[in-house]
Amino acid sequence: FIWSLRDNGVKILPKGFLERTEEFGKIVSWAPQLEILEHSCVGVFVTHCGWNSISEGISYGVPMICRPFFGDQKLNSRMVESVWQIGLQIEGGSFTESGTMNALDIFFKEEKGKVLRQNVKRLKEKALEAVKSDNGSSTENFKVLVELVKCHKAT
Repeated sequence: FIWSLRDNGVKILPKGFLERTEEFGKIVSWAPQLEILEHSCVGVFVTHCGWNSISEGISYGVPMICRPFFGDQKLNSRMVESVWQIGLQIEGGSFTESGTMNALDIFFKEEKGKVLRQNVKRLKEKALEAVKSDNGSSTENFKVLVELVKCHKAT
């Protein structure tokens, strides 16, 4: 795993965590999220469910484990899990070894994980369609916005 965690976050990790995980995990203060998400070895994205992170996860077709903290992140997390069905919320809302392992087992061992991965791949394709052509929905909506701005400037 790669975990982007601010320096002050490292201080609250359980005693010995860094030593126990150093052979299979890396904790860094910053990581190039897009480059990581596009890598074929990434199987799941643990996210706070900020809108940009969700959009990036979808754009690269990576299912999510959701750990929202505040604001719209909780609603976004419910959308990821219950509406789009492309991820799971952390059991009980906080990281525990058993909750995290249960989520990973679902993603990599159970049929539900396969369905979540298929769903996010479908959303990835829809996102690509929206931006890749002159008549994609995002392109069309952007054109409408440009026209609105032009009209507003003219008045």
